[in-house]
Amino acid sequence: MKRYINWVLMVMAVSLAVACDDDKGSYSYVEVNEITVEGLEESYLVVYKKTVLEIPITLHFTMDNDSPERYEYEWKAVSYTDNTGKGVVIGTERDLSYWVELAPGSYALYLKVRDKETGLLWMGESRIDVGTETGKGFLLIGEDREGYVNVDMIAMPKDTVVLRNLLTDNGLPRLRGARNIHHTGAATNAFVKLWVMTDDRSYYVNTTTFYGYESNTFERLVYSNMDIPAELNPVWIYSKNCYPSGDAASRRVIICSDGNVFYAGLSSLEADEAYSNPLNRVGTTPNELFKAYPCAFLTMDMMFGGALYDIDNNRFVSFGSNATTCSVLSDRAGDVFPWKQPEGRTIRFGENIREKGSMVLMVDEPTKEFHIYQFSASFSVRKTGYYAINKSLAPDLDKAEFFAFAPKRTMLFYTVGKTLHCYDYNPGYERHYQMELEDEVTMMKFDNYSDWNHNSLYIATYNERDGGTLQRYELGDNPNTLDLTKDEKCRWTNLVKVKNMDWRNSAN
Repeated sequence: MKRYINWVLMVMAVSLAVACDDDKGSYSYVEVNEITVEGLEESYLVVYKKTVLEIPITLHFTMDNDSPERYEYEWKAVSYTDNTGKGVVIGTERDLSYWVELAPGSYALYLKVRDKETGLLWMGESRIDVGTETGKGFLLIGEDREGYVNVDMIAMPKDTVVLRNLLTDNGLPRLRGARNIHHTGAATNAFVKLWVMTDDRSYYVNTTTFYGYESNTFERLVYSNMDIPAELNPVWIYSKNCYPSGDAASRRVIICSDGNVFYAGLSSLEADEAYSNPLNRVGTTPNELFKAYPCAFLTMDMMFGGALYDIDNNRFVSFGSNATTCSVLSDRAGDVFPWKQPEGRTIRFGENIREKGSMVLMVDEPTKEFHIYQFSASFSVRKTGYYAINKSLAPDLDKAEFFAFAPKRTMLFYTVGKTLHCYDYNPGYERHYQMELEDEVTMMKFDNYSDWNHNSLYIATYNERDGGTLQRYELGDNPNTLDLTKDEKCRWTNLVKVKNMDWRNSAN
């Protein structure tokens, strides 16, 4: 929608005046050539080195409309972070046509119109938000047709486009075994990284070009006096609050493929990320490292501590907001589930979700009995729910490859081959649903980041003809049915064989 702007008149060379008659006390006024401008919007969203910013305007003058050569123009962009106010002149014609080369960020846009005959100057203001083509959207890591790791992106600079093979010729060796991809958020440029995690090796790459160096590994950020592996390959990272804005959190947790866990409060770091001794140890035996499950259990919106699962000792342990070690959790009589697991019981799957906190699927290996643990992990770790799974209503759960807990429903989704299963664990109302998919599943997860609805389930599949496919489903809120609707507008094909995804919303 266009808006009409009455511009602020600034006196530059002529005094508007106002002559005083000493004898009669009367005043005379000089008529001012006022201006009205049509066509300047309140703000503009553009893409760095991808957009021509076109702003045609119409000027209306109260005294002169027929002498365009009488006026000169200046379009200036001033970054909101520039305290000098100098800015950059991006145009000197009445209508702006600018190939956007401003660095990604937000700018005040000023238009000055000067009357060369009188020296009068008028000024109006708008806003420019400059993003990158890859600044917003879903990052997808997977494998190409040769089995090598690559990255596609469902990018949303203005309209949704698919960017493919972003790791091709990016300076890194060809990798195998796609694990995870993670953009760390955009609170401070020094800490913004894009991590590509694989079985072979994990690297951080340039957030815009996706270019990386073989020296861009995690161990160069670690300063430990303990005996830890020479190579540290992250496979799971917590770094940003669970908001669509993609803002970075004040604390960071990184879990490596060997089960080592590293923690940092970014506010205490002055120059760049730096991590000290591993967190995966308890205070009573600080020199003994346990292998942690590759997920830290914490509150996604704001982390003040959390929990880890100690695989070696089959137990949950907690850590605080400034922790250097973990603490053993104690069970109480009457607890709905134990922190220390009984013989034969171990973790099968765990994740953090909006609405419910931390959800964990446990299994008794000898009997294949399954259990769901629910707890809150922040300043303290608190048990909030336990559900015993009825095996007759959860067929082939022991054969499942992928799992996902619904944020708003008492539902556990799991896949076996081309079959999507859903087990509703609401006590007394347990149900089982299933539906057949076109192809075998390669990834499944709920979107906890890009919007506030918490009801988007993304399922990736693969076949040789179409390559990878990513499909969004919307989960309804009717408690008496599955109500899983395919979103026909959110289906993308010819992708990598998708193994994981991450939401990014950042100019960095």
